[in-house]
Amino acid sequence: MNFRHLLSAGVIALAACATSDQNAAPASDIAAFQHAPLSAEALLEHVRVLASDEFEGRAPGTNGERLTIEYIERAYAAAGLEPGVTLPNGQRSWVQETPLVAATLTTPPTLTISGRDGARNYTYATQFSAWTRRLDPTVDIQNAPLVFVGYGINAPELGWNDYEGVDMHGKIAVILINDPDFETGDDRGFGGRAMTYYGRWTYKFEEAGRQGAAGAIIVHETAPAAYPWAVIQSSTGSARWDIVREDRGASRAGFEGWMTNEVAMETFRRANLDFSELKSRAQRRGFRAVRMNLNGSMRLETRAEQRTSYNVIGVLAGTQRPDETIMYSAHWDHLGRCPAIDGDDICNGALDNATGVSALIELARRFHAAGRPQRTVAFVALTAEEQGLLGALYYSQHPVFPARNTVAAINMDGIGNAGRTRDVEIVGIGKSEMDDLFTQAVQAQGRRVTPDSSPEAGYFYRSDHLHFAQIGIPVLYTSNGVDMVEGGTERGNAINAAYVANNYHKPSDEVTDDWDMSGGAEDLEALYAVGRRLADDSEWPQWRANAEFRAAREASRR
Repeated sequence: MNFRHLLSAGVIALAACATSDQNAAPASDIAAFQHAPLSAEALLEHVRVLASDEFEGRAPGTNGERLTIEYIERAYAAAGLEPGVTLPNGQRSWVQETPLVAATLTTPPTLTISGRDGARNYTYATQFSAWTRRLDPTVDIQNAPLVFVGYGINAPELGWNDYEGVDMHGKIAVILINDPDFETGDDRGFGGRAMTYYGRWTYKFEEAGRQGAAGAIIVHETAPAAYPWAVIQSSTGSARWDIVREDRGASRAGFEGWMTNEVAMETFRRANLDFSELKSRAQRRGFRAVRMNLNGSMRLETRAEQRTSYNVIGVLAGTQRPDETIMYSAHWDHLGRCPAIDGDDICNGALDNATGVSALIELARRFHAAGRPQRTVAFVALTAEEQGLLGALYYSQHPVFPARNTVAAINMDGIGNAGRTRDVEIVGIGKSEMDDLFTQAVQAQGRRVTPDSSPEAGYFYRSDHLHFAQIGIPVLYTSNGVDMVEGGTERGNAINAAYVANNYHKPSDEVTDDWDMSGGAEDLEALYAVGRRLADDSEWPQWRANAEFRAAREASRR
């Protein structure tokens, strides 16, 4: 694809010549022309560039990262923003250095599970996935007893501890994904069908490490995980990233990973255990861990390299209260190179999340065009979301804008690309007053807000805003609606299901001829209205009384 370069002060986009190759490499320089901010055309042009093959899937630590950061910096500058990071020497920068560790397996490991019937070996990527957060070149776990720990939850405030009565040192935890309430819908403190943070794989590995486990492996089931095995498999060929930890990962389990449902069922049968019956027991308070009378062995040989990645931050400084900040965020990274499908090994990440970065750029243009606000508005493109929300985690530990002075955060992870909808979803609805502001903005468009259609998937806990919420900042996270103007909910649900099954974290997440970002542009107008209202007002939205993040906000504001 060839691009004409047209310059126009204060606006930015890329004009594409007609071509049938949707993923050909674009020209490397920013061009500018007269697309209106937040138009479907302007949004799509950025996505075409960021999700092109030239950007190689935008993995941290690659040439794709360099191209992505350079593109965002140029786009921010052309949109009228200023660098958002103040360096120790007083100079301003577009980037917040984010020190990470990349751990790459030097040889594919083998999982061996041994019992009275002998030893069986399982194949990496196709039957299990594993990695280590420890900065040791070799992690060698031999004949460690397997212990089924149910959902692997320790929640003192709920009187729930799946690890009670078992010493996990030297043992491998076998863990269920999601919450105990997922299948029954009964609310035993975990929100019924709605996933809590205790249901997330990130929490389960963290808790296994706190319990001293030698290894932790999650049983994959598509429904409670909310994605098929292919999503896990897509990450097996790339480096595993983590923030730089003072203890060099010693507080984590020796290995963390997943096993396919087929391997898990075989393992439980070999242990003479009824998986369904044990799962049912694990869903009730008072469950106790079960020793499986099987041993697991695995040797991980890893090359660990410390690398610096970057959060990219631009600001539009406020005129009256510049120390008070409204923050928009989206992650710029994707998986980079991934297991090939039909000869294509680039996971372009068009919807996830080139669309979110495109939204940041166009929202910046929208704010600039409407005039400088009273409060500062920051546009934060985050790194390493796909590796466990690491850019956001680092930011939360080293905030550029103090949490106590950050009025609210609006996160974008996947902007609608299939046309206009009559509705918009709030993910994690009911947690803060941000819901009310967004509802008013959407109703002004003649549309409606609907609750999260998949609370059991835990999407609120699966994107960067989680770490902003954990330091008390009220957040808003939305998803495109499913009631399509053309085709209704039947078409909307089918589109979402097809994306998860066929494109999510796969090379096929790329721009195609049927993309239509008119609905995404309409959603962003509502998100702009919320941010603009807060940026030109003195109000401070609050968490609801029952929100788990309210205490952190109250502490920070004191």
